[in-house]
Amino acid sequence: MQPPPPFEIQLKNGQVVTVRSATPDDAEHLLLTIKNYIPDSEFIPKLSEEISMTTPQCEEWIQSFIQNENSMLLVAEHQQRIIGNIDLTGSRRKLMQHTAVIGMGILSEYRNGGLGTALMDAIIKWARANPILELIWLQVYAQNHVAISLYHKMGFVDHGIIPGFFKHQNQYYDNLTMSMRVKEF
Repeated sequence: MQPPPPFEIQLKNGQVVTVRSATPDDAEHLLLTIKNYIPDSEFIPKLSEEISMTTPQCEEWIQSFIQNENSMLLVAEHQQRIIGNIDLTGSRRKLMQHTAVIGMGILSEYRNGGLGTALMDAIIKWARANPILELIWLQVYAQNHVAISLYHKMGFVDHGIIPGFFKHQNQYYDNLTMSMRVKEF
């Protein structure tokens, strides 16, 4: 399925951001952005030292979204700098190819300005238009009330909590699974 056309949004602080589908040419800059937002986020379950992806591997990762009909990777740019991304990764399994999981990350200085809402809205619209997808889902730290509020606002519903799913520095955190039907049964 075709990617959504690029579009611009104005953040709460007046900055104009472009949202568009990622291309392999974005690999170096996207990888740098990911390496910058991971250590700044207490709610992404990955440590900086676990980011071992190389630029060629990132190019392949981006290409996988282009090649798979039930997947999409969008980037957000401000002044030609990638400041965030959202990915919708469709299942490769035949019995689950109607489902896709969402992942999102935004540089700290661009959070809480409306970008997360714009990225979620764009990926949901794309999923609704996709002839394969019927259900999208995500996992979130149960303590991440800002994100959960956004997901509820977008129409996601809670499905369950796994207590102690994440463990960091001997501290346990619960995992909440949420989903949204983009097409009815």
